[in-house]
Amino acid sequence: MKKEVIFDETGTYKYSLLCKWSEVNERKLTFILSFPENTYEYSDDTAVSKCIELAQKWGFGVLEIVYLFSYQTDHVSFLRMLSKEEAVGTRTGEYIQKAVEDAELVVVAWGDHGSIYNRQEEVERFLKHKPVYCFGKTKQQFPRHILSVVHRTELQKYEMPANREESEEVSSFIEDIDQSFGGEDYSPIKQLTEEEPLMFIEDIASMYR
Repeated sequence: MKKEVIFDETGTYKYSLLCKWSEVNERKLTFILSFPENTYEYSDDTAVSKCIELAQKWGFGVLEIVYLFSYQTDHVSFLRMLSKEEAVGTRTGEYIQKAVEDAELVVVAWGDHGSIYNRQEEVERFLKHKPVYCFGKTKQQFPRHILSVVHRTELQKYEMPANREESEEVSSFIEDIDQSFGGEDYSPIKQLTEEEPLMFIEDIASMYR
């Protein structure tokens, strides 16, 4: 697996982690998480490992992870002690925008940390023209954190403020795919391959037009 990690000059901020494990499959999945933990340059924290596992199961060949806050810390409480500018990082918005632009699917999974400095509202501005999904909502109506997701949690369309009044019913990712192909035992996530990835993004998008 090839990895490219982008830090600031001091190594304090981790702006982006790009992973590629296929030479033929260029389908890209972008995860937006809350903040990066302190790790060695090419070491993966638990959240990153989980994102990689899911991206591979879903048949993507490329994964990029970006963050609401690019400051590396092991404790979210430390972000609240910093100023907003210090916690976010000067180039965070730039890398979020780039990561979203060329992704076929964007998954938001930052949990209740999106309330800090109202970062959720700011980042949602980058997501208005992409298919965006989450693993359901917390009680505070934030997208569930990646580490709270259990095996086969259903991926749901993420409704941003401008779209939340359009529909109260959100179809799940796994359920929609299963219905498209019929058969109760068919598991498209498990059967996706690098050589012949399923064109599921277009199928999902068409359901919401």
